[in-house]
Amino acid sequence: MTARLRSITGRVRTVGHRGAQADAPENTMAAFRAALAAGVDEIEFDVQLTRDGVPVVLHDATLDRTTDGHGLLRDRTWPEVERLDAGSWSSPEHAGERVPSLDQLCAWVADKPLDLSLELKQPAPGEGLARDERLVLVVLAVLRAHGLVGRTVIHSFDHPSIARVLLLEPQAATALLYSGPVFAEYVESAITVPGIIGLHVRWLWVSRELCAAAHARGLYVHAWGMPEPPLQAALIHRLIAFGVDSLSANSPRALVDLLRAG
Repeated sequence: MTARLRSITGRVRTVGHRGAQADAPENTMAAFRAALAAGVDEIEFDVQLTRDGVPVVLHDATLDRTTDGHGLLRDRTWPEVERLDAGSWSSPEHAGERVPSLDQLCAWVADKPLDLSLELKQPAPGEGLARDERLVLVVLAVLRAHGLVGRTVIHSFDHPSIARVLLLEPQAATALLYSGPVFAEYVESAITVPGIIGLHVRWLWVSRELCAAAHARGLYVHAWGMPEPPLQAALIHRLIAFGVDSLSANSPRALVDLLRAG
């Protein structure tokens, strides 16, 4: 927990959103390599399961936007998914990029100076799809196999999934994701599940009061979704003044450079 609190580290942590989404196809190894080169502290990515229970790194429930495949990921097996082109939609330069499995990403990052920010993707109730009850168990198994539980913060909009993470792995670092208005009272709801260490809040709803209330409870605050490109220096500095502990960006090099410039 203390490794992510600005009061302890003395600086704001930087996170590459979906690797480096502005520089390479999101959630691909090319994007993660770009984030590493940019000098971020963490890489953020999304994980969900194929039909045969393999955890893969993909944001959308469907394959259509970021691969040459079609339909729901949960309806496809890993052998089907690993053959897909996940780069041509972005640029000819990245043709042939693949959808990584969580195991492949963990094997790559094991000896890299990067922490992981892992979002568990579950369908929202309004999507009409059942939650995948296998997801937490399988993700934890992969993290344990690579010795990465201690370098990973696991977060989700699906708060019951986070409660299940802590039930199965009490030492895991976990956070709750919010996209709508979040005020200080949300801190109280967060601590109803013992073990949660952070709040990941869309930048619009970060406030000085929220950061103060979170810090008083020992929780870090991460701001995400800032408009870019380009990153707005005034906005970043305002969030820092409010007290955020970490920030993510689609253009992580721009974020790192901005923070280094002060």
